[in-house]
Amino acid sequence: MSETVAEFMEKPVKKYACGRKAKEAKKSLIKAFAASEEKRRPQESALFTEIISSVMKTKKGRETMTTLSKLGYSFAFESGEFGGFCDAENKKIVINPSSNFEYMLQTVVHEGRHAIQNSLEKPDAPHYALTQVASMLRCRRAIEADAVAHEMAFVYECKDVLPKVYQDAKEQNLPMFRAFVGEMEKSGDERKAMQASFAAWYECDYYRDYYDKYYKKGIIDNCEWGKNNKQGNLFSKEYSAEDVMKMCRYKGQTYMKPEFLNKGLAFSIPAEDKKVISVALQSYADAVGEKPDTSVSAMRSRLPDGTLLPESNNAAKTAVAVKTARNGR
Repeated sequence: MSETVAEFMEKPVKKYACGRKAKEAKKSLIKAFAASEEKRRPQESALFTEIISSVMKTKKGRETMTTLSKLGYSFAFESGEFGGFCDAENKKIVINPSSNFEYMLQTVVHEGRHAIQNSLEKPDAPHYALTQVASMLRCRRAIEADAVAHEMAFVYECKDVLPKVYQDAKEQNLPMFRAFVGEMEKSGDERKAMQASFAAWYECDYYRDYYDKYYKKGIIDNCEWGKNNKQGNLFSKEYSAEDVMKMCRYKGQTYMKPEFLNKGLAFSIPAEDKKVISVALQSYADAVGEKPDTSVSAMRSRLPDGTLLPESNNAAKTAVAVKTARNGR
């Protein structure tokens, strides 16, 4: 027997995430795109529109893009030795058009999460160069782990909607992907999968080694800049794990405990880097007449393959390493 109009009207209305708000977000994002040059505008605009449209076929993609659309960012294509980047200071997200299409979708989600993280950072957060080394490393690694966890949540949702994205990630076989998929298949709990993926970031040798080199160079460059410019307040401010985790959210809530960032691999550094950075910080402090930032000495030391050195021997090994470095050996 068919239902009456009255019966039909009494049924609850289903609400879909791809409704009006998502459409408005899509329009806003596409409008914020800037072509590299006028003659390339039609081609690049069409590609960017396709990227946003594809990302928003998933729940995680719509969620990220809808939030991102409210933050006032512009978007552009730019080639380089990167998949993309988020310039929070100038509110700009760049995508490398040389990447394959599926990776560009992941890039938009990943860099979009960085923009969202930046919007959640406390207003008086210390600048990168003013932050103690251990605090800076703890913060920068955590926001990468969080962005990748959201990226893997997006990839997982692509399994049926955009299977090529999922297949490419599966072939890449990063620890974060395996952790997310493994937890979803075991428990079906997305929050737990996010936690597993976040933790797995610190076990990924590719990302670990890349950021170790990147930030070691940045710290040494800042030391030299501070010495040359007689800037005496570098590496002086602490950035707590609690404040870091406030930027890393799942469904509006912190999903990793701050304590995670203060132990094990999450709070470790290569033993060789520890001694090099400690020497650079001491040299900087001597040049400007300040006490050196010794926060890095509290971090666990690890070998090049990622193996943590025993905690009981950590301080002694580091002290010997620093002394050796100062003797020029």
